[in-house]
Amino acid sequence: MRVNEAAWEKLKKQIEQYTEADPSISDISINYQVKETKNRNYLRLNITIDKWDKITG
Repeated sequence: MRVNEAAWEKLKKQIEQYTEADPSISDISINYQVKETKNRNYLRLNITIDKWDKITG
């Protein structure tokens, strides 16, 4: 299943707007539904800045 690139770009812009307006925000929770289903099955992912820098750096 491919993730909608336009949705992620919009989400990225919203995160930037909110964190610029409120610099005290430290964490963001996101729910992203990939398909409609009767019984939900969740995947939970967590990443912190210091770990992300090591992955992408």
